[in-house]
Amino acid sequence: MARRPQRYTEEDFDSLDGRASKTEQKKAVQRMAALGERLAELSNKQIQNLPVEERLIDALLDVQLISSFEARRRQFQRIGKLLRNEDETTILSYLTPQQGAKKTAQLQRWVDRMIVQGDPAINEFTKMYNAAERHSLRQHVLRIQRDISKEVSEEELAASKLKLFNYAQQVALISDNVK
Repeated sequence: MARRPQRYTEEDFDSLDGRASKTEQKKAVQRMAALGERLAELSNKQIQNLPVEERLIDALLDVQLISSFEARRRQFQRIGKLLRNEDETTILSYLTPQQGAKKTAQLQRWVDRMIVQGDPAINEFTKMYNAAERHSLRQHVLRIQRDISKEVSEEELAASKLKLFNYAQQVALISDNVK
């Protein structure tokens, strides 16, 4: 006997809004640790000028002194945990000059394209950036499309688009094949 497809209501979607699965939380921690690795590549002067907590600056400076692989891995996990308390946009804007204005404009076009085209553009993006997760991208895009259909305020829509752009920037920074 075939199962009937379950129909989800708008209330079901709203109740899950903003909640991440355990896997998504783990992937976010891994992304933050990878961003920490990028931050650790900065010079000491740049690290000290970061607009973040003193504990994070100390942790980034300490990781440069650690030579053991396992100790560095644990330190980057700690840095990732500290990064969760920081403003994602500020950190990404500090790392963006490494990418350049051309790369930022390209990522913005990707974001706009994913919002309009949906899955085909998401699939292409995940092929280009190996750190991207199709599920996370789809959730961001679906949330934006839902906000557009509900005609939410411009501020809320801009905030949703900024979250997608930040995710795309994170993925571009930590992907192996930067194009």
